[in-house]
Amino acid sequence: MKAIFLKGDLIHLRPLQMEDANDLYLKWINDPEVTRGMATGYFPTTIEQLKAYVAGTLNDANTIFLAMCDVEGRHVGNLKIDRIDWIAGTCELGIIIGEESARGRGYGKAAMKLIIQYVFNELNLRKISLAVFENNPAAQHLYKSLDFVLEGTFVKHVFKEGKLWNKYYYALFNPNQML
Repeated sequence: MKAIFLKGDLIHLRPLQMEDANDLYLKWINDPEVTRGMATGYFPTTIEQLKAYVAGTLNDANTIFLAMCDVEGRHVGNLKIDRIDWIAGTCELGIIIGEESARGRGYGKAAMKLIIQYVFNELNLRKISLAVFENNPAAQHLYKSLDFVLEGTFVKHVFKEGKLWNKYYYALFNPNQML
């Protein structure tokens, strides 16, 4: 079993590794249902492109890239904290649940709770931002349930599924810090 970074009851997070840039991850990134709410998936991704992306992300000092695994250790998705600004105390968050059998089981919420605690309590950052497309109401519901607030809208900003969609920006502030 690979080293666990953050452990929860439903899900645990471990550092993503180059060996995770495999056929399973490639299947996710080429699945229109998975990428419908992401700024990717417009063109097919090759294994070489995926490996280059993962290598570049793993080498970025201002990014934390994690594999989401169920309690059996099965890799079901990824979570990424990036664009960490240590001076402003901010970061951006992204999540993907690639395995269809893992969707709708509470894994996303469980992983988000783990990472929010980590960002605020361990990294001592003051704000987490994320973007979500209008065509992803499930993600919007998840973020709102975790007390993220809408900060702004880019109107008809993304082209997916043959249509232009709004892109929403949400944020969550560290309750332990004064603004």
